[in-house]
Amino acid sequence: MGTIRGQDRNQQTYWSLEDMIAEESMVRVIDRFVDSVDLRSLGFTRTQGATTGRPSYAAASLAKLYVYGYESGIRSSRKLEKETYRNIEVMWLVQGVKPDHSSISEFRRLNVKAIKQLFREFVKLCQTWELTDGKVVAQDGTKINASNGSHNNFKPAGLNDRIKRIDEKIAEYLSSMDQADQSNEADKSTGVPQNMSPGKLLELLNRKQKYESYKDQMQAEGISEISTVDPDARQMGSSSKGFDISYNTQIAVDGKHHIVLDFDVTNNPSDRGELAPMAKSLIEDGYIASGGDTTYLADKGYYSGEDLAEMDKLGIKAVVPSQNPPHPIGQPKMFWCSSFQYNHTSNSYTCPAGHILSQTTSRNPAPKRRRYTNKAACQHCQHSKLCIGGKAEFRTVTRGEFADIHEAADKTYAQNSERYKLRMQLAEHPFGTIKHTMNGSYFLLRTLPKVRGEAALLFLAYNLKRAYNTLGFKEIMARLDCLLCTFVHTSNLERIFYVV
Repeated sequence: MGTIRGQDRNQQTYWSLEDMIAEESMVRVIDRFVDSVDLRSLGFTRTQGATTGRPSYAAASLAKLYVYGYESGIRSSRKLEKETYRNIEVMWLVQGVKPDHSSISEFRRLNVKAIKQLFREFVKLCQTWELTDGKVVAQDGTKINASNGSHNNFKPAGLNDRIKRIDEKIAEYLSSMDQADQSNEADKSTGVPQNMSPGKLLELLNRKQKYESYKDQMQAEGISEISTVDPDARQMGSSSKGFDISYNTQIAVDGKHHIVLDFDVTNNPSDRGELAPMAKSLIEDGYIASGGDTTYLADKGYYSGEDLAEMDKLGIKAVVPSQNPPHPIGQPKMFWCSSFQYNHTSNSYTCPAGHILSQTTSRNPAPKRRRYTNKAACQHCQHSKLCIGGKAEFRTVTRGEFADIHEAADKTYAQNSERYKLRMQLAEHPFGTIKHTMNGSYFLLRTLPKVRGEAALLFLAYNLKRAYNTLGFKEIMARLDCLLCTFVHTSNLERIFYVV
């Protein structure tokens, strides 16, 4: 039995790009969405042809190219340029034009703000299509690598060590030269250290000057570290490498169909302080209501008194688990600080043994942390060896200024512990998809404004996937067709009014 054989490569055939694209391909959704949006109103450049000079590529074509590239995990401008020559879907999408990588890259650089608006435009569409309801929102953050290697990131301690080693090498070289000058040998170079020359010495001096300039810059700007390639990138903890130069990327995900409502990129390594600003942004955009029935889920990294107090003012029910308080090693759980009961009426604590701890006096009339002790009770308590840690003679319990807020948050978490289990599948799933499916584990652009624009492309592509999988191809295309007809009709009316 013979084998299936292909066609002769020299055989001429009649076909079109339309015939080569699958009927329900994602590329058709991207094409229809971008065509249905007024790119000029979003701030995209070169949305209209110039009357003089060489014609530019249409903004719609390049926007489609980038959305497709980020959805497919092809983000480099040089790789996108190659796709215009070999990828049938890209050829169909951009209608056969072949911009070079410089034009592709320049479009992204000039339109970072407009790309963020394009992301927001699609989220508004999802809200209009009732793919979001704002009843349950989950927030999470992840570290995404910056375009800056760890060897191009410096801190004062590391710079001092580098300068010290350079000084030692220079001192060794000068000492050897002095010994060679004092000797009577004809060849004075025999005392010079190996691999050292006047050129190498000059290189060391220049490197020392560079490191000292970094220290001066950090001192002048009041920062604790400096990145020389991407000045906004910072060293952050990494689960795989320990530490890496990254950005902290925050997202808020709606619980109905896992649509990313909003995002932010910061160079703050911690999640503390990121909860309330994201919630305020969602309220301003109308995705959740202040004082409504929104349940806001976040992990214990967001357990901050300031944030929880602000969430309470906004009327949003924040479900955040508490962080484990520190306690002496080997101390039984019954003697942890959480086992001491606070009495609001008497402003005192009751220890597990039943003794009352009263507030100590302080010079500050309103201290941020109040201390509670009972020295006499601790001296005669049979549990003192288990309760008191270290060299202390009595037990001290402190109460912070946000203790009431924390207690209310702990109560809210206990009442919603089952709903909190949704957090992981809501907030962590998008990051897994973006990093492992869409090749989004690192940023190509540099500095915060550009990185935020690149993140907008990632989350726009993710939302398109979610909407496509939720509605199905025919339904999402039908809804985009309605939007496109409205946009074209409005544009035609504007042209007629302008001409008249």
